[in-house]
Amino acid sequence: MTAPPPHSVLVLGAGLAGLAIAYHLHQQGYHVTLLDHPDWLDGFRTDASQPAPIVLGCHQETRRILRALDREGSSEADRTIPLEFRLPDGRIAPYQSARLPGAFQWMMSLFSFHGLSWQDRWRLFSHVEQIWEQAQTLPADLENRTADEWLTATGQSPEARERIWDPLAQWLASNALTRLSAATFVHLLSTVFLRDASDAQLTHLAGSIGHRFMAPMKQALQQRHARIVSLTHRPTLRFGQTGVSEVLLHDDTRLRADRYIIALSYQNLLQLVPERLLTRYAYFAQITELTSLSEVVIQLACPTTKPRPRLLLLPGRPFHQLTSTSPESGEIEYRLSAVGNQLTELNDDQLVEAAQTEVCELFSGTAREDVTARSVIRENYAALLLAPGAAQLRPLQQSPIENLLVTGAWTDTGWPANLESALVSAHRCAELVAGHAT
Repeated sequence: MTAPPPHSVLVLGAGLAGLAIAYHLHQQGYHVTLLDHPDWLDGFRTDASQPAPIVLGCHQETRRILRALDREGSSEADRTIPLEFRLPDGRIAPYQSARLPGAFQWMMSLFSFHGLSWQDRWRLFSHVEQIWEQAQTLPADLENRTADEWLTATGQSPEARERIWDPLAQWLASNALTRLSAATFVHLLSTVFLRDASDAQLTHLAGSIGHRFMAPMKQALQQRHARIVSLTHRPTLRFGQTGVSEVLLHDDTRLRADRYIIALSYQNLLQLVPERLLTRYAYFAQITELTSLSEVVIQLACPTTKPRPRLLLLPGRPFHQLTSTSPESGEIEYRLSAVGNQLTELNDDQLVEAAQTEVCELFSGTAREDVTARSVIRENYAALLLAPGAAQLRPLQQSPIENLLVTGAWTDTGWPANLESALVSAHRCAELVAGHAT
């Protein structure tokens, strides 16, 4: 058996996570080989065809990668947009971060937000202020409680939880307030809203995940002669006494490396790992307990004379949120989505009808015949269930097998399974590989 070349890495998966880890390592001088297969998708809205998401200012890794990859001025089409809530009475309540120093930022932002009643704003302010001044601490059992239970304990009214907190939870974490872990929700709220005003700034990225991230990464790798192998059959990951020994391809080709990285969805990973490892290591056994949530997305188009991109959260409505973009075609494109609710049980025609009805109700004066359907998308693995206890199931990037690492949006990053999580995971994985080599 021939020894693997020094500083060599074999990455299984050439989706966003795989390309990102290869991009990081190749810049550090590693010899990288990526294996790609048509059945391997990252999921969690990070596949190439997915539209580039709305990025928060606190998504630092996403912004760093964008700056490194933007060679063709794609960012010129990006737009800053407000975070808006459509209240049950039809009013639009925008949230705007006040650009003030320190704690004054969140204080002023909270008190100027009219989506919450004065009583709910004051109760929330008093609760956060006491924690800020260390007169009170967060409960130690937040990971064992739902976000809805925690908000109820802080005095938030049922109206506030339904109109503001639930749509916010759906947008930030793709989980309903009644199912989401309180610890996850508190962490997200503090990260987005309680630090710098710029952390809550929303940027609508133009283009797709493939256009903005994957294609530039692949181009950079190919220019540096990284090897990308397209497979027609799934490979076999072979294990020896000291770790992964090789990857066996369908034609009996054997690929060996210093480090092996699985950059796939957790479902694909479980297909590669032998049963004996699932029973021997809690690390792999816990992955089998992860639960994914499905999403339906309906894309519509409508002629308009006043297009503008926006994000509109929809409390108490069939769809959880609406995003709109305005390509240079004299039309506005609407994208309505819902995760894990009863809409997933409807057929395509029923979904289109529901979406058209929603747009006409949201924007008065819109004629139904002007709203045309573009596509209906069903994503089985759009989000992770982040219920109490779920955070402990997400694995770290270093597996118990010393030369095997795992990366992807679903791993333990402190973020929901989204674009930022995928890129943070890849960065941490690259740091681990580099740390092993030093």
